Amino acid sequence: MIIRIINKNIKINLLHIDEFTSVNKYEVLDNNYDFLMESYKENLLIPNSNPIRKTDFYDIYDLNGNEYQVQYQNGKIVGTITYSGNVIKINLIKDDFQTEYLLTQYAMVYIITKSNAILFHGSSFIYKNKGIILTAKSGTGKSTHSRLWQKYENILVVNDDKNIITIEDGKIVIYPSPWSGKHMIDNNVKTSLDAIVFLHQEKYNKVDLMPSIVAFKKILGQIDMPSEKNKKIWDEVVDKLLELPIYSLGCNMEKEAYLTLKKRLEMEVCQ
Repeated sequence: MIIRIINKNIKINLLHIDEFTSVNKYEVLDNNYDFLMESYKENLLIPNSNPIRKTDFYDIYDLNGNEYQVQYQNGKIVGTITYSGNVIKINLIKDDFQTEYLLTQYAMVYIITKSNAILFHGSSFIYKNKGIILTAKSGTGKSTHSRLWQKYENILVVNDDKNIITIEDGKIVIYPSPWSGKHMIDNNVKTSLDAIVFLHQEKYNKVDLMPSIVAFKKILGQIDMPSEKNKKIWDEVVDKLLELPIYSLGCNMEKEAYLTLKKRLEMEVCQ
């Protein structure tokens, strides 16, 4: 299958493609592709050298000039990813769809980095032709708040978790993808990004504009940090993000929370 994401054709050969239900809406009838992503199951290879980068979730090694990622989950190795130019090979030590989905998300970040874009964690939707991202620390309730909008308003979800953002014609745009969190809620639509809303839990609902210095620190927690490969676009995107209205929403998870935000957005963004 060949899918199209952020103007790139990606050929995907995955062991558990039948369970990846959200991917079909991105399929294109084209034999040409820019990236190849495939999964398989073989014996594990751990290089003898020290990793060139180490995180809580994976280690990166230099393997014959290619990046070789050893992925962990709950402290155990579940697979590896080899990045060789535009070819991405995923070895599933733990052979199930959830593990494959996890590793292909990392592979997608690699493609995003090579596509002049960055990843923004949040739940995005279109309301009255404006693109909104709801974002917060994991577990705060951004997806729950998004469900309130889906229940009470005629919105179109772009991506419920992982948004691809870049600059086109001087403006920030959100590209969709089938990698959209555990609920896999997404639609193959592109939109402008017109406002960002950071959520935190409170007993009472209140919306405030966020000062730029505070917004900058918050944004850093929701995007991947730059590398040598994408620092230029990263800087440009972050500067553009700070030009947007960025709100702090203290809220509960009741209907009144969504109504409070709706009122503010309609006054200042979705006129």
